[in-house]
Amino acid sequence: MSKMEHLVSSSGLRGVAMEEVTPGLFYKCGLACSSMKPGTYAVGYDVRSTSPLLADAFRCGLNAGGSHTVSYGLMPTPALAFLSRGLAGGVMITASHNPPQYNGAKIFDGRGASWKPSDYRSLVNSMKGNLQCKGWDSVGSSRHGAGLHRYLEWLSSRRAFREAWRVGLDPGNGSTCLTAPLVFETAGCRMEVINSHPDPLFKGRGSEPNEPSLSPLSALVRSKGLDVGFAYDGDGDRFAVVDERGRCLKQDVALAFVASAMVKDGRKDIVVNVDTSSVVDFMVENAGGRVHRAPVGDVYVLEELIRLGGPFGGETCGAWIFPDESLCPDGVLSSIIFLSLLEESGLRPSEVCSGVPVFYTERRSVPCQSSIKESLMRIVSSRAIGWFSGIAMEDLDGIRVSFADRSWVLIRPSGTEPLVRITSESRERAVAEELADRAVALVKAAMGDIK
Repeated sequence: MSKMEHLVSSSGLRGVAMEEVTPGLFYKCGLACSSMKPGTYAVGYDVRSTSPLLADAFRCGLNAGGSHTVSYGLMPTPALAFLSRGLAGGVMITASHNPPQYNGAKIFDGRGASWKPSDYRSLVNSMKGNLQCKGWDSVGSSRHGAGLHRYLEWLSSRRAFREAWRVGLDPGNGSTCLTAPLVFETAGCRMEVINSHPDPLFKGRGSEPNEPSLSPLSALVRSKGLDVGFAYDGDGDRFAVVDERGRCLKQDVALAFVASAMVKDGRKDIVVNVDTSSVVDFMVENAGGRVHRAPVGDVYVLEELIRLGGPFGGETCGAWIFPDESLCPDGVLSSIIFLSLLEESGLRPSEVCSGVPVFYTERRSVPCQSSIKESLMRIVSSRAIGWFSGIAMEDLDGIRVSFADRSWVLIRPSGTEPLVRITSESRERAVAEELADRAVALVKAAMGDIK
């Protein structure tokens, strides 16, 4: 695998800025992108210190290849996806929720949908050839655009509230500093905001809105007596919820609540990834819907959603897709829809999991050289059902063995690290632990057979 190919994931191109991801590399990416699909591209970037430089380099490559560009500057990823609609595509310079030393590029098509990994691999392959700049009379034009207001107008029109909700917001010093407060203010909400200024180091709480990092938002919700709190990741495609008691709402429960509410009007197909809790199956099936699973990565969830014509899909990292609204996960849009569904249901955030069984999750990892992952998973696949005495096995992304009581175990090679990741779930903690331990033993036994 070449160094460039190592940067490809389901989230686009990503690596350490100025070491793996450089202006020279992104100039070549832009040139290759233009050769693959010439036209007009929207270009945006997140708050990272290296993002403007890398955006300029990618833009220059697009222009050198004959494509035109509209530079929109700092904005959330879903805003750039929105502005890509009807164009040849769009390029967002971001590393999403990763630490500030990372950066990358997400490329969108003319529908505002993210490229698939196969598209990025085609880009990498085209860069191996002899890329040529256009002549002086054929280079593309470059102009600055002011499109964020169009995205904000669209976003603010998505839902209307009857109540003046008291909302705590934590943009995490990321790109949603520019959008989330304005949208909720326009919706008539009363707000308290923390970490509300862009910061390339994400010093307020880090770029990922996970439970340990959200204690300031939890404290804000409790101290101010707010109805709910929302936090966003660095580029605004993910979000997390804090309930009115200041507790982080489990991502799988929030996902299950919305998924079950979206089963209506004859559209019953909900899509989640293979690493998603059975609590989603429980709530969706009770609502008369069907749950389908896709490989990990919102791009795969979207692909399956489009195939099925489903109304909603998501991952428990907080990346949700409402295909009738947008083909890109949008944290602020998701929080608006979550709040509107709360209002329709008459529930408070802490009540969305009432009556839902508790599932316990265990996670493990086993070090594994990337060179043997393919052979390892063939052995694991041949032994999994017998090893666990499961009732069904899926191989969409790794190996997922399911059981009659809704317990399951997933063995999945990491796409970015020399690890095999293991997730198990059961309504009994001891069973979840046993399944995870058995999976570790299976992986180690398979590795021994390879050696």
